[in-house]
Amino acid sequence: MKISGFIEESMLDYPGRLSAVIFTAGCNYKCPACHARQIIQGESYEENKPSEKEIFDYLDSNKKWIDGVVLCGGEPTKQFGLVNFARKLKEEGLAVKLDTNGSNFAVLGELLEEKLVDYIAMDIKGPPSLYKKIIGLNDEDYFDLRDHVEKGIETTQNAPDYEFRTTVVPIKRENGGLSWMNQQEAREMAEWVHSHTWSKPGKWYIQKFVARTKDEMLDERFCKENLPAEMRETPHKILETIRDAVSKYFPNAKIRE
Repeated sequence: MKISGFIEESMLDYPGRLSAVIFTAGCNYKCPACHARQIIQGESYEENKPSEKEIFDYLDSNKKWIDGVVLCGGEPTKQFGLVNFARKLKEEGLAVKLDTNGSNFAVLGELLEEKLVDYIAMDIKGPPSLYKKIIGLNDEDYFDLRDHVEKGIETTQNAPDYEFRTTVVPIKRENGGLSWMNQQEAREMAEWVHSHTWSKPGKWYIQKFVARTKDEMLDERFCKENLPAEMRETPHKILETIRDAVSKYFPNAKIRE
């Protein structure tokens, strides 16, 4: 796998576990509000990022403390070696969490069939009417993606544990202005996901957007230097509005603090 970064210990990224976090390079989305420009563009944000061997040596020597690994990105399912990497993690007796946009449903299915993933966190970017805009793809690149995401939603439910999550980002509207997702759009999003939810509706976390510097944001127009003050961080009231709309279909929807 192409690794862009590594966090040795985290208590925030894998619920209930002390985990190591591995960032993989590249993504099939181009979300303008993404704050991981270097990772998305296949660069490393660490001067001396560890090799796979060094990561496994670290995990092996810290088995008493580290009981989980988070595979995130970027989009991990773009990595040709993901399945083999996850297999090695399971051979080490580690729980594996995958953070994904869900569009590569075939890889998700392979991981789950081999029981290589214990927890999936799938990003739901917004309602279908806004998806293309939020993920920064044109009509040609977006072709058939909705179908892939829907199959990702369905596949994710086969995981031993899973969550959907939505980061409420600024959206550039047709008139050129910026605004947050509104209640009607959030309801459309939840209804859409619910229509592809065959099991009991699970967890859904609503997360705030926080603008970073132009060196970190994928699209400089969304960096904190260029955004108006009111769009640099999602207001809590907006998060509550989105949560309330989603909770009509997913009663366990919560704001991730």
